[in-house]
Amino acid sequence: MPTVIDSSEGRVGSGRLHSRKGHPVFEETYTFVVQADNKSQTRLDILLTSGLPIINGSQGYSGYTICRGLTATRRTENALIWDVSAEFTSEVEEGSGSQGDPSEDPQEWVPVYETKFERYSEVVTKDFAAAAIANSAGQAFETGLTITRHIPIWEFYQFEPATLSDEDVIARSEVVNSATFKGRAAKTLLCVVLSSVIGFYYGQSRRLTNYQLKYNVNDWRHKRLDVGTQYKSGTTLLTFTDSSDPPQTLLGSLDGAGAKQAAGTAPAIRSFDMYVTNDFSFIRT
Repeated sequence: MPTVIDSSEGRVGSGRLHSRKGHPVFEETYTFVVQADNKSQTRLDILLTSGLPIINGSQGYSGYTICRGLTATRRTENALIWDVSAEFTSEVEEGSGSQGDPSEDPQEWVPVYETKFERYSEVVTKDFAAAAIANSAGQAFETGLTITRHIPIWEFYQFEPATLSDEDVIARSEVVNSATFKGRAAKTLLCVVLSSVIGFYYGQSRRLTNYQLKYNVNDWRHKRLDVGTQYKSGTTLLTFTDSSDPPQTLLGSLDGAGAKQAAGTAPAIRSFDMYVTNDFSFIRT
């Protein structure tokens, strides 16, 4: 078996700090000397020598990098001696939008984000002038008004502790803000988790989670015109009817509390929660 005969840094080595896609990347190189058993030993045998760094498994001496590559070069003056160069980097997987000083804990970084838009269709109960979707007599139409518009989406990555469980991540997906968040009213932001990967980032085991915040200015509750065939009169439930003989049951307008709406007035609007609320304290701002 080949043997590492010099595992110190020696006189050869390098370090590099640069920016890539908006976040800093620290790279460092270490060299090792390996002695082969014989001249015909394969290059793979040399690279797999016990004592050399393990790709995707060994940390650099700085504590912020992970080994990403090994290069072995045979010495011309001695065919049994190989110089092995190990490259370490702090670079995160492609697509990460995080940024910060690599000497700081990435789990404390405030993530950067990308703004996107997607087409969204919904049945509305009011028009853009806040007028109820009803006829001139205040009666609801048989079908609602469906509109299609583009809503903004903020997508970002965030480092989490590796101890964060899958159940914790699942509980963060498809929830709406319980209170005003970043200037957006309660229940107007829908958080969706796109992916969450546990890996080795910046020298430690961490979770990298990809989030989306979808903004619906009309909020994410389901809305219905308050109509029905019956209404409350005190504690009595009565039926909407016309004046024909026998009376025919009608669809009438309600005031949001079960009572008959005033004649000529459009029905009230009822809102129903479609998502669990969350205080969004897990999002670093």
